[in-house]
Amino acid sequence: MTVGTIMLAAPLGCWLLAAPKGRVRPVIAAVLAAATLVAAAGMLNRLPQQVRWTSLVGAGFVLAVVPLVGLALVWPVHKGESGDRRGFAAAWMVGCALLIGAATWLFGSFLRDNGRPAEIPAASEMAPLPAGLLITSERSGCGTGSADFCEHDLLVGGASGQHPAQVLDQVRGHLTATGWPLTPNGQGGWTACRTHGSLLDAYEVCVHLTGTDSGATVTLGTTDTW
Repeated sequence: MTVGTIMLAAPLGCWLLAAPKGRVRPVIAAVLAAATLVAAAGMLNRLPQQVRWTSLVGAGFVLAVVPLVGLALVWPVHKGESGDRRGFAAAWMVGCALLIGAATWLFGSFLRDNGRPAEIPAASEMAPLPAGLLITSERSGCGTGSADFCEHDLLVGGASGQHPAQVLDQVRGHLTATGWPLTPNGQGGWTACRTHGSLLDAYEVCVHLTGTDSGATVTLGTTDTW
C-alpha cells in the first residue's frame, strides 16, 4: 500500500479528532470513510477503467470540501463570545489545511499518471461478424509519435470465391449497422470514431476501413488522451 493511499485517511482521522460529539460527527465521518474507500480503490486500480478517474476526482472533492462543511456546522459563531470565534477560526484553519492537502494529492496524481494511457482496442469493438465473413489474420501494437497510440489490425475475408469488393461492402455495412458512422477519408477508405466512458474517463476509439486484394482491413486505434 502506497504512502499516498495511506494519506487518504488523513481527513477522516483529523475529523474524528477535532469534531465534538454530536449527530454531525458520525454523519460526516461516514461520508469521509466512503470517499476514502473509493479514492483508495482508484489509486490501487480496483475500479473499472470507465469510471476510475471520474470516481477518483469525485472522492478527492468530497475529501476536500466535506470537512469544511462539517466544521462549519459543529462550530457556529456567536457574537460577543470570543472563545467560540477562536474555535471557529481554528476549525476553518484545519479545514483549509485539509483542502490544500487533498488538492495537492489530487494534482500530484494527475501529473504522475498523466491521464488515461492508450490501450490496444479489442476485436470485439467490431461486434460479431455476420455469417460469411471471418477474421483471417490480426496484429496489434503500440507506438509513439506526436502522441502515444495503439492499433489493432484485422484482415477480414469472405467465402471462397467471393469478390473482394463484395467483402468490403459487407464489412462497411456491418460497421455502419453496429454504430460506426463511417465517412470517406479521401484515401480510398472510410473512417469513424466513437467515445467510450464518461467525463474524465472518456476516450475515443477510431476505426479505419480499407479494401485489399483479398477482402478488407479494419484498423482499430486509440491515442493517449493527454
